[in-house]
Formats: sequence, structure tokens, C-alpha cells
Amino acid sequence: MVIGLTGGIGTGKSTVSQILQEKKFPVIDLDTISHEVIKIPKVIEKIVENFGKEVLENSGNFENENNAIRISREKLGKIIFENKEKRLLLNSIMHPEILHTMREQISKYKKNNKIIFVEIQLLFEVLWEKEFDYILLISAKKSTQIRRILERDNRSENDALNIINSQMPLDEKKERSDFVIENDGSIQDLEKKVDEFLRMLKNSILLMEVKK
Repeated sequence: MVIGLTGGIGTGKSTVSQILQEKKFPVIDLDTISHEVIKIPKVIEKIVENFGKEVLENSGNFENENNAIRISREKLGKIIFENKEKRLLLNSIMHPEILHTMREQISKYKKNNKIIFVEIQLLFEVLWEKEFDYILLISAKKSTQIRRILERDNRSENDALNIINSQMPLDEKKERSDFVIENDGSIQDLEKKVDEFLRMLKNSILLMEVKK
């Protein structure tokens, strides 16, 4: 069983990932995968071809001090943040490789695990719902999101609001998710909710095995 774990910024999905990993569940992090994919030579070549050498590290020099060609995620992020066309272009370059790597990792984990989680923030935005058996959304009130962003990222409240408002509304994500954990309390409250979810999930797996 493969479960897509998603949520908005500041909702606590990464904290849930940590809790799951502490409980020995495999968690595939698509942000980690994307960091690896952007280092693949053919991906770098396509990005430079479409965005120019200015997205490279070291002021656009094609090689850095380690003789390795690297994309600056910061420079690339500034280009695509407010430009939908360029964001879609980057997605068309990155996503096939990310999806391929994700599927490979899922296949590997399936050999020894009945439940696999995949942490993916933009699950609905990239239309990957069909990749998962179930989708678990971690949600929180907007005020909670803002507080966490301010504490964690040292941003202004206006910046936090802009980021939240740029993402798909959590209410819409709730309608498209199979399970929702509301995370506005303490870490202890969250751990209890994760435990409840896991008990329900394991019971569902047992029922499915009985029916077989």
C-alpha cells in the first residue's frame, strides 16, 4: 500500500514524516529526490538550454571549484516563482525523472514493507493522485501556518501569507484526500493522531487480507 503524504506549508507534513520514520515506516521524500534529479547531467543540460547559464552556480560560470556543473536552486526559484510558463517548463524537465526515481524506490520498498509513504507537497498540483492507493493530508488553520512559518523561516507575515495564498487551498485538498489529520496542537497531540491513523490503516489491511 502506497500512501501519498501531503499538506500546505507550515501544516506539519515533514514532522509527520519524522514520526513515521521513527516508527520504522519507509518514507520517500520527493524534495530529496528533486535535489538529486537536478544534479543529473542531462537534466542540467536541458535546464541550461531553456533557462540560460545564469541559473548555474558561481555567477554563471559553467564549472565551479569542484569542476562540477551545478544548478543554483535559488536563482532558478526566483525565475519560476512568479512565472507560470517557466514553472511549467521546469516541471516538464524535472518531473519525468522525479517520477521515475519515485517509482523505483517504491518498487524497492515493496519487497519488505506493506505500507510505504511518499511525502510530496504539490501532489494535487502535479496531478499525481493515481500514483497512490490513498492520500493523507496534513492540515492546519491559516493562523497556525503563519505562526510556524514565522518561527521556522524568519519571514515576514506578509511573505508567509503570499506563500500560503499561492498554494492550492487546503479545503480543496481536503475534498480530494482520503484521510485528513488536523495539526493545530502540540507534537504530542500530533503523535496520538498519527497512531490513530496507523491503527485504522493496519485494520484496513487486515480486512483486505481476510477478504482475499
